[in-house]
Amino acid sequence: MVKNALIKGINSFMYAIGITVVIYCFVFCFSKGSYIPVIPEFASRFDSVTEAFCVQLMLIGISSASFGAGSVVMEMERLSLLTQSVIYMLVTGVVWVSVGCYCWGLHKYPQTMLGVGITYVISYSISWIIQYRICKKSVEEINFMINELNIKGV
Repeated sequence: MVKNALIKGINSFMYAIGITVVIYCFVFCFSKGSYIPVIPEFASRFDSVTEAFCVQLMLIGISSASFGAGSVVMEMERLSLLTQSVIYMLVTGVVWVSVGCYCWGLHKYPQTMLGVGITYVISYSISWIIQYRICKKSVEEINFMINELNIKGV
């Protein structure tokens, strides 16, 4: 389970950084090189905007890694879907809010609180829907096998 969590965490980390870099490239190109997507207050903590940008990328990767690694909780069949969901939401929420407060000033800027809240809910919802469908499919397969056995008279 730890190995699986590590693999999922590393994959999620890399995907998040890759996707974010691509999005930031579009932002940079469409702003004609005049905008680097880093909040000025966050950038002021570092020697250069580039350093702040790199740290921000790492923090985004860490947030995504928590989603990936935390998803192993959703594979624990002995826990109910509700318990899995609550544990997963708590684990990922702690990381998400911590990174959000440090990186985007959630506690100071209402618009960032809204943005991070929306992205968290969307990310969590996608993960939950995927897991719900997997559970539903498993239950349908089990019920099908039970019906097959009942029909055969076993």
